Amino acid sequence: MVLLSAASLPFAAQATPPIVQIASPVSGETICGTITVSATAADSLGIVNVAFEFNGTPFGGGPDTTQPYAVFARTNDVADGVYSITAIAVNRLGEQTTSLPVTVTVNNAAPNCASKFTPNFLAYYNGPTLTAADANLLGKFDLLDVARYHYFDINSPGTWAAVKAVNPNIKVYLYEDGPEDENFDDTTPQVGLQGIARYGDLNSNHPELFLRDSAGNKIYNKPFSSPLAPPCNDQTDTCWYLMDFGSPTYQSYWLGAVQADITNQVWVADGVHADNCITLISSFSPYSATSPVYPDDAHWYPAMNAFASAITAGMHAQGQKLWCNRGGAYTIFDTGKAAWAALDASPTPPDVVADEGAFAVSSGPANWATQFVAESQWRSQIDTLHAVKNSKVAIFSHTKLQQSPPGDTGLDNWNQPVTYWQSFWYAFGSFQLAKNDSPNNAYFAFFGNSESADRIWYADEYDFIDLGKAVGPYAVTTIGSTNIYWREFEKGYVYVNPTINAVSVPLASTCTCRQRTHDNLYTPASQLPVVTNIQLNGHNAAIVLKT
Repeated sequence: MVLLSAASLPFAAQATPPIVQIASPVSGETICGTITVSATAADSLGIVNVAFEFNGTPFGGGPDTTQPYAVFARTNDVADGVYSITAIAVNRLGEQTTSLPVTVTVNNAAPNCASKFTPNFLAYYNGPTLTAADANLLGKFDLLDVARYHYFDINSPGTWAAVKAVNPNIKVYLYEDGPEDENFDDTTPQVGLQGIARYGDLNSNHPELFLRDSAGNKIYNKPFSSPLAPPCNDQTDTCWYLMDFGSPTYQSYWLGAVQADITNQVWVADGVHADNCITLISSFSPYSATSPVYPDDAHWYPAMNAFASAITAGMHAQGQKLWCNRGGAYTIFDTGKAAWAALDASPTPPDVVADEGAFAVSSGPANWATQFVAESQWRSQIDTLHAVKNSKVAIFSHTKLQQSPPGDTGLDNWNQPVTYWQSFWYAFGSFQLAKNDSPNNAYFAFFGNSESADRIWYADEYDFIDLGKAVGPYAVTTIGSTNIYWREFEKGYVYVNPTINAVSVPLASTCTCRQRTHDNLYTPASQLPVVTNIQLNGHNAAIVLKT
């Protein structure tokens, strides 16, 4: 018989329990609003999970099982005062260690409470059934645009309530098409609808609500329809029709349908997301024909603005908010900028307006992994979105690339190598230049896999990067012939290079600066090297911390 020594037994060499310490916040800090509580933990056998407690009470929705060990904390859920935060790490043997406590002061009273650095949102339509575990991640978003049938995913008390239990301040909007409607949902249950076609038997009884071409045929959206031959046939084809959105009759009909199918139903939420409120017709060409009623931008955008304003007022009368998706990238055109400004100045601008494609986008030929517009157009996007004051601005950015580590690579529209995380950071940095601290009305989302709304797209950058409030608007520094756009914040700087040129950017001589990147996101700032300049390649953004 062979005798095994104690050292050869599984796990027998373990001599010390896990090592764990709170990384953020730091002891003595005053905290408020939404913060991230994080910890570092190590053990020779591996960490199973890390849990967090304040004054001995668990928080954060349960232990975190993956690095970085962090949870979302909302100080508004507790009374102002002094609290002790600890982290508890557990290893594979079940041994656990509680960190030394970090003492913090909660003070939610203005002006001490800064806003969340990157307000964010999620669009989630056709994804897998949501679970109770998903509620914690969904609660990290500020706005949620979701298909109404997901209400039943998390039973008792329903998905919306489950998410609001994590984040009471989140606003949930339910998807509904705006100026288009389909011919195939007349018998679909209300909870499964995406438009108003079933309500009142629209297709059979209301021919006056459809836009028609000069030959009298209904105008339809070609990419989303399946006609055997034009025109789209109600009996044999799948048709998404363009409605007479500028007509008060259609606007009233739309509001009645929403009231019946959403507002008066158990799945009612905070508001409704009206899709396809397209800003301009001149650069949007999926329709089968041009409408004689709205043949050009001069006729189209005032009518679309009237539609958005009218249904906003109607939804407010129903106790609901209205989110209007204005389509993507129209802010690069002068007419598009005018249309956005006119809606913002209207008597009832929507509660939320969305640009479905800004800064970095997945549109274009299949071989373009990410498309970056020219510098002048990018700057037009920044300035237009910054100018919106009366609505919240939801800014979509996206790429064809996947997020999966280490992230996909491809070529952009400038025939340059591009990665998922480069695309994300470029859009993320551009957003920081465009957003307003007051009003705090800009929200960011980034999607991979060609703007897919079928999964929960989240990045740890939302939790780990907080530069505080902006010191002022963005500025421009010219290096050689290249313009670098930058903005100073209380705790750092954001730099964006919207050109294809690579440059070395000198930093302020008065700053003890350290560069934060996706690769060092979880490294404490004090462990990052001090830098006096940064290399900023084309279509890249950089974040520099003041320390």
